Amino acid sequence: MHKKSSKDSNKISLIMPCYIAKQELVELTKNAVESFGDVELIIIDDNSPQGGGYLRSIADIYVKNKENLGYGRSVNRGLKLATSQYIAIANNDVRISSNWQEVTEEVFSKDELIYSCHFRMTPYDEPFKYGNTIAIGGRERWCHASFFVINKAKVLFYYDEEYTNTYDDWDLFQTVRSSGLKQAYTDKAQFQHKDSSTIPYMENHGIKNKDNLEYFKDKWGMSAEELFAKDFPEQMKVNWRDGFKL
Repeated sequence: MHKKSSKDSNKISLIMPCYIAKQELVELTKNAVESFGDVELIIIDDNSPQGGGYLRSIADIYVKNKENLGYGRSVNRGLKLATSQYIAIANNDVRISSNWQEVTEEVFSKDELIYSCHFRMTPYDEPFKYGNTIAIGGRERWCHASFFVINKAKVLFYYDEEYTNTYDDWDLFQTVRSSGLKQAYTDKAQFQHKDSSTIPYMENHGIKNKDNLEYFKDKWGMSAEELFAKDFPEQMKVNWRDGFKL
């Protein structure tokens, strides 16, 4: 369980952007926070209509945006405040297995070019089950953004703030790979995820999604899906959900 405490440079900083529009999201957030363990908890409250008092009470660092800035901009605010070499970025509708911090250390020790560590994802109510896989490259399709950890030893990448809530993660990971750094996937730790808990409460999400798609195409020369299929054709032959199976 996370407990507010004095700053400790050995902790992992954890950034959790939040937009809480109803009580169910407060409960999901409580479950997430209880699973994080001992971290420097940085909460970026994206002008939530409710839940701000709770968020403020459990954060080591709490920032409330004066207006809804979207996911990428909120994460970037947290990245500028994080004090640790390892920084986790978490949605507030996840629950993390208790071994995630030790597995993080193990994964990053394998290769100095690993920039991000990603964990096996399961449905929210499915019990934790663990494998023994650490894949440094070769599993990029399963290196999602709902919960992951970065190592800022060499460089710290920020989200492109031209996106609003979609395609920003595709863009970030394409930027990482284009720089020569690597993504690692492991099933030695995992997290439960309740899909799309916040998206239904975002205004004009469909319109913004189309705008994000066009911006990605202008920036990279093709759509996110086309670019990924070009770079990783073998991974596209596997059903995305099946890729998380042990």
